[in-house]
Amino acid sequence: MTTYDAPAARRLVPAEVAPAIGTLAVAGVLSGLAAVGNGAFGAGLLAAQAVVVLAWLAVTDVDGAEGATVVAVGAALAADLLSVRRGGADLASNVGVLGVAFVLSLALQLARPHRQRVTDSLAGTMTAVVLAVFVAHLLATSALKDWTVAATGLLCAAAALVAGRVGDSLTVTPRLVDGARRGALGLLLALVAAAVLGSVLGGAWAPLSARSGIAVGVAAAVAAIAADLAIDLAHAEAGDERRRSALTPLAVLLPLVAAAPVTYAAARLLIG
Repeated sequence: MTTYDAPAARRLVPAEVAPAIGTLAVAGVLSGLAAVGNGAFGAGLLAAQAVVVLAWLAVTDVDGAEGATVVAVGAALAADLLSVRRGGADLASNVGVLGVAFVLSLALQLARPHRQRVTDSLAGTMTAVVLAVFVAHLLATSALKDWTVAATGLLCAAAALVAGRVGDSLTVTPRLVDGARRGALGLLLALVAAAVLGSVLGGAWAPLSARSGIAVGVAAAVAAIAADLAIDLAHAEAGDERRRSALTPLAVLLPLVAAAPVTYAAARLLIG
């Protein structure tokens, strides 16, 4: 390859699409682990939860981040373990996880020698805990219905992002919201991609059907698109390089985090 050809090769994957491809890769890996079993799936999800926690605490610039990390990752592990109890049918115990995490987070903030930004740091920590608990819904979905349902939510959400980013690379007019780099064409392509893939996977994987596959896929995609839009807007407001760097893993993982509880809810409502 000549020097002249190199820039053209690098542009084969537009910069806007690269994070979505990362999301698709993560969704594929997690789906493969889900097929192996809930133990492997849980290990993969815990790794994703840890990355989300670390990135979120960096973005929100939490004071006392070391203790906050321990609390949030501990809450993630507890939520994962509780999510497979009773075959994933009872997630009420995760409310207790949130309560304990809040008490520990508050105690850590009050115990800091130089207390500043206590409210902001507590809010950032608890949001990280909530995001970690969201992810546990995928494990509950796999335990309650089957790994195929969790995989359908993951793959449809990721495929929607890829299709949406391709559309956004073509045009963002009209924009979804002022200041966003996401447009109506990308949204349309994302929803179509989720519906098509959901239909295919639903028709191939029990206990889904084509109809329930579409419903689960589109629901997961809508949640993922909303999270992606939020990350896009956050990029414009990131004030320093540390926060911008932390948004990179969040751009990959947060859409899947948002899709997790929606996938679980859709599975409970739509799949017998």
